[in-house]
Amino acid sequence: MNGKKKNRINHVVFWPPFIVLVGALILSLVNNSAFTKAVNAAYGWIAHWFDWLYLLVALACVVILIIALCSPWRNIRFGGRDAKPKFSIWQWFTMSLCSSIGIGIVFWGVAEPIQLLSAPAEEIEAFSGEAVMFSMSNTYLHWTFTIYAIYIIAAIPIGLAVYNYKQNMTIGSGLYFLLGEKMSKGNIAKLIDALCVFALAGGIATSMGQGIMQITSGFGYISPIEPSTFVWLLVAAGIVIAFTISSATGLDKGMNWLSSQNVKLYLIVMIFILIVGPTSYILKLGVQGTGEYIQNFFHLHTYLGVDHKGEDWADWWTVFYWAVWFSYAPVAGIFLTRISYGRTIKEFLLVNMIAPAIFGILWFTIFGGTAINMQLSGTVDIADALNVKGLESAVFEFFKGLPLGSILIVVFLIIIIISFITTADSMTSSIAILTTSGFAVEDNEPPLYQKVMWGIIMGTLAWVMICFAGVDGTKMLATLATFPILFIVIIFLFSSIRGMNRILQEEKKNEK
Repeated sequence: MNGKKKNRINHVVFWPPFIVLVGALILSLVNNSAFTKAVNAAYGWIAHWFDWLYLLVALACVVILIIALCSPWRNIRFGGRDAKPKFSIWQWFTMSLCSSIGIGIVFWGVAEPIQLLSAPAEEIEAFSGEAVMFSMSNTYLHWTFTIYAIYIIAAIPIGLAVYNYKQNMTIGSGLYFLLGEKMSKGNIAKLIDALCVFALAGGIATSMGQGIMQITSGFGYISPIEPSTFVWLLVAAGIVIAFTISSATGLDKGMNWLSSQNVKLYLIVMIFILIVGPTSYILKLGVQGTGEYIQNFFHLHTYLGVDHKGEDWADWWTVFYWAVWFSYAPVAGIFLTRISYGRTIKEFLLVNMIAPAIFGILWFTIFGGTAINMQLSGTVDIADALNVKGLESAVFEFFKGLPLGSILIVVFLIIIIISFITTADSMTSSIAILTTSGFAVEDNEPPLYQKVMWGIIMGTLAWVMICFAGVDGTKMLATLATFPILFIVIIFLFSSIRGMNRILQEEKKNEK
């Protein structure tokens, strides 16, 4: 009886985001231009009045975690002192990487550095030496330490509440240390879960739409296949089927194995490009760009362009990125919690923030550095390709300028598909956990039908958006949901501190 109850849909969490997503899609279909304009205006208002708060909260996440890494907090273990890890360091790292920035870095690895090079903040000349440093330091800012710091701030209070205080696997459990057990399991907590599901589902549907377009674009470089409504449908269906199979095998097998193989492919391609590309330039740019990033760390985290009238740039780049990462944070926190049992806070930060950040720096240095060199030397005009063929074509134009380009495109298509599957698998599993009534740690996996259902919902949304409604409007609507989530993350910040202090105090009492 209890098992049946646990497998039921949590209606309070499931239906509100589902209805709003479908409603937004219908509005977008009826009048996409007006819908997109209205949503963009709403985001513009939020960014104008609260951009400073987004930047400060993101910076606070990084600072708090650096303090945690250097304080007694680092010795706290998820599950208590006797808890044993379930996954090896390699398995843990690869799942963390592929579940979060995997699909993002394959899409933006070339596109973002070139976009920032060709259209930097207003006071910087495009394609100049200053624009090169601006491009690399801001790309590092968007894709390394801060994104994981935001995710981890959500994961720590959830993980400690779930593993050390036997709370259910919900976002509401992250409120446990501040608001108590009654509030963390009440209707307010369920509404927070619903809000986070909406924000993530909309964001993932948009990412899936971008991924579908990128895969289809890649097919066009190695075959006569041209993008069309039907081809997009086939790709969307194929991806949904693939990650459904991965989900059916469970976290221990499907996600674990795919992530491991994918990171190996990442490394092979990175090493190959480093060798055949402009090696000296890549290494020098990496060192100088990283130095620029570290030297201007606080400036980059607080830059709003007020003194140079570049506020629009900051609002539509850094602030927008933080809004997206905040929307993913609570559900990403659920997934990071699932794979981190038995690990200390120190291990958690090293594997889930430091290691992925270093990987991100290497990835964008190699891909972005090579792309910038191609652009400035005139080997390949990637900036023009972005304008003519779209963002999804950037990496394939990039490979055309390298030896064995056709083979690299095939290999990279495999990487994109696997990255797509691992991201969708982890996120749909996390959403399914939230929309399953009474899910607890010992349940291991949410019901397969819920994962399949959410996969189909988001795959369908993605296909309809790119075919009929346009990706931007729905993406912006999902991003609007991050405004209240911003305040949830602020609560998580204080909940993390209070939770870690509480556990330290209890451990000291037990030692006496």
